[in-house]
Amino acid sequence: MNSMSSAALRIGTLALITMFLTACGGGGNSSPQSRAELSISDASASPSQTSVTVEVRLSAASTETVRVDYATLDGTALAGVDYTETRGQLSFPAGSTSENISIALLDGRDTADTKIFHLQLSQPVNATIADKTAIITLQNATDAALFSSPVYSADWGTRGVFSNAQACAQCHTASGSVMTHQGKDVSPYTNWRHDVMAHALNDPYFQATVEEETHVFPHLKPVIEDICLKCHAPMGRTHFHQTKTDPDSLYPFAQAMSENIAREGISCTACHQMKDVNLGTVESMSGGYTINTEADRDANGDLPMYGPYTAPVGQAMQNQTQYAPTFPATAHMTESRMCASCHNLYTPTLDLDGQFVTVDGAGTVAQFAEQTPYWEWLNSAYSVQGTADYKSCQACHMAEPEPGYQTPITTRPQSAPSRTPFAVHEQVGGNTQLLTMLKTYRDVLGIADSTTEAGFDAKIVETRAMLGRAASLEIGTTSATADTLSVPVTITNLTGHKLPTSFPSRRMWLHVSVKDGTGAVIFESGKPDARGRIAQDADFTAHDCLEIHKPDGFTNDGCYEPHRDVISSPEQVAIYESVLGDVNGHITHVLLHGRQYLKDNRIPPLGYKQSGLPANPAEPAKVDADIVGVSGDTNFATGFSAPSGADGKDTVSYQINVTGKTGPFSVDAELLYQSIRPSFVDSHHADSEIEGDSFVRRFKAMNEAVPPTPEVITTATSVATP
Repeated sequence: MNSMSSAALRIGTLALITMFLTACGGGGNSSPQSRAELSISDASASPSQTSVTVEVRLSAASTETVRVDYATLDGTALAGVDYTETRGQLSFPAGSTSENISIALLDGRDTADTKIFHLQLSQPVNATIADKTAIITLQNATDAALFSSPVYSADWGTRGVFSNAQACAQCHTASGSVMTHQGKDVSPYTNWRHDVMAHALNDPYFQATVEEETHVFPHLKPVIEDICLKCHAPMGRTHFHQTKTDPDSLYPFAQAMSENIAREGISCTACHQMKDVNLGTVESMSGGYTINTEADRDANGDLPMYGPYTAPVGQAMQNQTQYAPTFPATAHMTESRMCASCHNLYTPTLDLDGQFVTVDGAGTVAQFAEQTPYWEWLNSAYSVQGTADYKSCQACHMAEPEPGYQTPITTRPQSAPSRTPFAVHEQVGGNTQLLTMLKTYRDVLGIADSTTEAGFDAKIVETRAMLGRAASLEIGTTSATADTLSVPVTITNLTGHKLPTSFPSRRMWLHVSVKDGTGAVIFESGKPDARGRIAQDADFTAHDCLEIHKPDGFTNDGCYEPHRDVISSPEQVAIYESVLGDVNGHITHVLLHGRQYLKDNRIPPLGYKQSGLPANPAEPAKVDADIVGVSGDTNFATGFSAPSGADGKDTVSYQINVTGKTGPFSVDAELLYQSIRPSFVDSHHADSEIEGDSFVRRFKAMNEAVPPTPEVITTATSVATP
């Protein structure tokens, strides 16, 4: 996508004209050619900047003091409206070759359009002028935000124990009938290439969140970046730590963004080199995986590449890459504990002064269970092997094309045997907004050369299909009195974890509308607008709800929707979500301030047992991932507090006033899902204080253009006759 506006194109033309005039002698004087030449650089400012700095250069150091006058000149930007008129004389002391001029920009200036003005040099002393005019560009909000990331090159080869995915694609891309199903390419490389794991570092929301957290905790910036990159750039970070010479150095986010090995995200030679070391335990979670090192090479110099199949045929992998196919002693590549390495995430808790919260006299840092889908699965009916309900993470997120499907997993050698089961590397989730952003901003994100729009479109289709399998919705038997229509709506969680799952920005809710016999809407709860906001979001994004430091007397009232068992007003909505609380018990959107969940009514999976989960590693008395805020609701996940475990359902009773209305009444219900709710966007403040390029500012611009329009998981309709 080319984000340059027509105004910016005109500015580029003006710059060429200025260069042409300068080359033809405009602005020069008759001083001797042996004197040093002055030139002035163009500059630009983002909408948030309060000043702009212009550099004036001298071609060579002088033994004399060089002076030159300067003055601003209006263009489409006006003095007194957009900037402060500035004039004066600039001096270069003997030996100096660079000096700066600062121009104040006015608060409240109109940033809807790109504007320009000029800074001109005149009356040089002891020098000549080679370039007398600087063009100062005041960027509009959109163009300023959409700065481009470095271009990612997929053909980066090999670095240490890692190789690019293209090395694997040589043999693991479909050909003929190999790795195809009903005409579709189901090969690992093709299906991985456009999934969110391949773009774990290119994710603009992740980039914005890293910037926001490091902005809140600048003293921990290197630590935060290094920890986050464990799972968002595992190859780049691991290579950095395996080869660094300073044992205390940490992997910087800026370096990761500049390295192709990091930009490839979670790739083939990351996952397939993870060893079965502590998998399924807290030690391996939060990016605590163990990957091959140089010491793991065999006598031929090859590294083990772990897979699920025994008896590999031929030497194609050894001949083409630095790896040898290896069937490990355990089947960890097909087990959920493998996924837990990154998808179960503990984060340290910091107080509002940025200090680590400790839980004992020994200084043990409090660990907050931010994401626990593995614990939720382990505590469900789906984790019990040998039962009809058993399913691993891979069984759903890397599902077979069809039961019993067989195919050779490689195109070399031609005699390669057919294998089953065959996991399609779709690695599909529920985040269509991210996939649409990646597709829309391929150029800006630097991935245009390695991806296609069609590839992202296909992944969006797969993602919507996955969401459609996540839950079912049923409108039960309705009843009516003279003034009240009672409508029970039941959601059944069909996944192996809480719904919605993982990152706390996600939410799911019921949109229910009722029409009377004339077709007029007499009740509606949870209707989203075109930007994915519901009416209650105006309260949820209120200033005090989003601020880190709350005012005296603050309460959480109105900052989030409490769990609803009965809904009798359109102002009430059944929202399923996790709500973070800080050390003071106040709502927070800063991840490292997370100390507790104020609400977690996400629907648990079948068989889930409250307090049946492992204890927090730092606080053994505290159980992670329990349900919070549903006290008194006997319809919520019936049995979750009993030995039998939850039924995976929640029923919400809608009580609708029908006084004076006539039926029959039609009821429409839909279950909606949103990956980033508005409060998690509006709570990011780094863009208001960072001048120049800001990942938060860029994400907000993308979020406006590609809003988090909720996805429909499932629907139900019913007609009630009084």
